[in-house]
Parts: sequence; structure tokens; C-alpha cells
Amino acid sequence: MTGKDTGKPGADPAPDHPRKPALISAFDSLCLGLAWLSGLIAACVMTVTFVGVVMRYVFRNPLMGGFEMIEIGMGLIVFTALPWMVRNRGNIRVTILSDRFPPGLGRVADFIGQILGAALMAFVAWRVWLQGDRLLTYNEVTMELRVPKGLIAQGMSVMLIITALAFVICAFEVSRRRRPGAGAETGAL
Repeated sequence: MTGKDTGKPGADPAPDHPRKPALISAFDSLCLGLAWLSGLIAACVMTVTFVGVVMRYVFRNPLMGGFEMIEIGMGLIVFTALPWMVRNRGNIRVTILSDRFPPGLGRVADFIGQILGAALMAFVAWRVWLQGDRLLTYNEVTMELRVPKGLIAQGMSVMLIITALAFVICAFEVSRRRRPGAGAETGAL
């Protein structure tokens, strides 16, 4: 055993990475749940597509509302997956110059990029929410299923706000990251 008796052979009581704060862990769990929801929606979209094709070509009777279900589902797949993608740094990064930056400047550039991502997501969320509000005011609904378009837009706006929060948390983590080569015992940032 190493260190304290943890009950696990070779377990190190002092991990290399400090534990995440509880609020960030809860947020990450929310993002993971939304990613699983995105996968479930994708499975539903595939099922609706399959059933629609079979109904149309085998039974000569298309699935009513199938196109709308797929259309709404495709949007929901993207917006429910965004927060998890951001938290796992899955977004596209162009590093032509930033790879050549000194570590401190690289952290500053990363921080600014995360804050800009948060601001952009918040702005788009605000505009989508206003569009959803306008659609609700005019009672806009889909043609076959009569789903209120405003509720769809506002649901997507909520997902964008969660994505903006994911960017803010990433910026916080960048600002708290230790300098490469700095000793863990010094607590230097």
C-alpha cells in the first residue's frame, strides 16, 4: 500500500488532479445527462426515419408528422449535445499561432476564447428566446403535429444558456490551471 490505507492496492491518497467543486461536478452531470438525451433523440429520429420509409414504400401510407418529428429532433440533437461538447473541449480549435505562444500567453488566449464563446452563446440564446417569444405571440405551430414553434425555439435558447455556462466554467478552469513545471506544493497559478 502507498500512503494511507485506502483499501485499494497502489491507491495514491493525493491525486494528481484536485477534486472538482461540487457545483461544477453537478453541472458536468447535467451536461452528461443532456448528451445522453441527445443520443436518445438521435435513436428516435432514426426510428422515425425507418418507420416512415417502411410506411411509405411498403404500405403506401406515409407516417403523419414524420418529417416534423425529424426536423425538430435534428435541432434538439445539436442543442442538447453542445454543453457536453464544450465541457470536454470538443469544439474546433485553430492553433496556428497559439501553439507557439509562451504558456502564460497561451492561457490568456484560451481564457479570452472561452469568454468570447460564452458571450456569443449568450447573445444567440437571447435572440433565439426573443424569436420564440414572437412565435408564441402569433401562435405559430407546425403544420401537421401542431407543436408550438415558440416552445421549440425557447427550449433551444435554454440549451444555449447552458452552453454559455459551460464556456464560463471552462474559462474559470483555465484561469485556475497551474503553470507547466510549477510545483504542486507551491500552489502557484
